[in-house]
Amino acid sequence: MFTLALRKRFIAYHPARRPDAEHPIQSHLFVLEVMLEAEALDEAGQVFDLDVLDSEIADILKAYANKDLHQTPVFAQRPFTLEAFAQVLGDALNESLYAPHLTALSVRLWCDERAWALYDIER
Repeated sequence: MFTLALRKRFIAYHPARRPDAEHPIQSHLFVLEVMLEAEALDEAGQVFDLDVLDSEIADILKAYANKDLHQTPVFAQRPFTLEAFAQVLGDALNESLYAPHLTALSVRLWCDERAWALYDIER
């Protein structure tokens, strides 16, 4: 089994959950860790091309980085939680990657380097 991982940092914000919060807008540093697994390497001798993975992640994060998460289409329809955000990012990445030899994809999403949520997809 082989695993390849890539980490990206970005900032996003959302309104405070409590109306009496000291700061009405909460900004967070998110760290997205993406892990791809494969039983065997591809014809290029790798789990996946890092440049392609980096580009795919950057394209997905354009919808969320430096934005109010409650104003994004996905969180207008459902409550924002760290777990839900990890799932949204994982599902988007899973849909965008063409790599039939991958056996699993995991997304670990850190919030302010103190808490994280993990979302796994078996392929």
